[in-house]
Amino acid sequence: MKKAKKILSWCLAGCLALGMMPGCAQNQQSETSSTTVKDVTITFMRQKDTTNSVTKCVSAFEKAYPHIKVKLLSMPASSDALHNTLVTALAAGDSSFDVMAMDSVWTQEFLDAGWVESVDSAFTQSERSKYLSSTLNSVTYNGKVYAYPYFTDCGLLYYRKDIITTPPKTWDELIQMSKANIGKNGIKYGYVMQGAQYEGFVCNVMEFIHGNGGDVLTNGKVSINTSNVINGLQDMKNVLSSGITPAGVNTYKEVDCAQLFTQGETLFMRDVPKYLSVVNADTSKVKGKVGICELPRGNDGTHGVGNLGGYNMGININSNNKEAALTFVQYMTGEAGQKVNALQGGYCPTRSSLYKDEEILAKYPDWEKFESIFADGVPRPLTPKYSKMSDSMQINFNKAVNGLLPIKTAVENVEKDLKSILNQN
Repeated sequence: MKKAKKILSWCLAGCLALGMMPGCAQNQQSETSSTTVKDVTITFMRQKDTTNSVTKCVSAFEKAYPHIKVKLLSMPASSDALHNTLVTALAAGDSSFDVMAMDSVWTQEFLDAGWVESVDSAFTQSERSKYLSSTLNSVTYNGKVYAYPYFTDCGLLYYRKDIITTPPKTWDELIQMSKANIGKNGIKYGYVMQGAQYEGFVCNVMEFIHGNGGDVLTNGKVSINTSNVINGLQDMKNVLSSGITPAGVNTYKEVDCAQLFTQGETLFMRDVPKYLSVVNADTSKVKGKVGICELPRGNDGTHGVGNLGGYNMGININSNNKEAALTFVQYMTGEAGQKVNALQGGYCPTRSSLYKDEEILAKYPDWEKFESIFADGVPRPLTPKYSKMSDSMQINFNKAVNGLLPIKTAVENVEKDLKSILNQN
């Protein structure tokens, strides 16, 4: 009961402490063995799962390991809310949860703070070779591995394949195709994306930047003030000001986009893979009419680039049940656990073999394209200081692409902020 009250207090504090960054770590990271601990209950903290896949995975795990019970501690669906709750709890040395789901973009922050138990010796090289190589970057810190890739994600272009036979290669082509089809076949809008000022917006921004050959950091140094970045942001502004997006697109998040697209009134949509099941549901007006491909590129880019995201599973450095926690993490991120997560929840596996699994491809035939799309994907900057960097990009770039601030000024503002952030101790 005391532990439940303690976690609740951290949840409330985390919701109030938006933007709070971690202090210095009080614990040294250590190695974990894979010996199973008997007669123990562990607690897993993650975002709320509406698909029931986690519950199903946990039930299967408890059947395989009857002496380890798992208590699920579900947080709000917002990644930002989960981040702030975890930061508040971990900074205070809370040991009332053992395993945590961590967004790949803030995993580095947690590793730098010393909040995650090392699994370097337990996560063997032969086992690592079974994962998509791109998913291992965010769980590696100073040459050691501290977490297991849980599921991955990447921005995709959804399109009406019953109307468009060849999807656009560039953003200019997307605008042209949209204008040519608005007013026909029930199409009211050409394109819908995540335009609200939140982390999902930054993912969209990065795709315009990376798809035009630009980047935010190069070898750990700020490299944002370039023509490739400025022209990539101009592409985004052109899309938003061309008349092909809904008037309220600057308030849209992923679910809003998917809901609109399923009504059959939108030609193209940027969203993440899990919404394939939504657009092809029996209630969707576009069921069976949707194709997916990589996003368009900018005129200075060589190919479209989706933002690579996803979640990792790590062990709380303060956990009193590290051996049992490791057993649970290895099961959940193993082939059996990830297959349930994919079939039940639509979460994209981090293990390569599952993109060739017959049962998964029978349910999600488009997933056979994912390996190549994910291979071209690029993550947001992998740095312990990313959260503060994101705040600056959200504010400045949202203003710029909506015509409230010159793009060049926005880039200069972000450049100044990022240099200052990276120079902070």
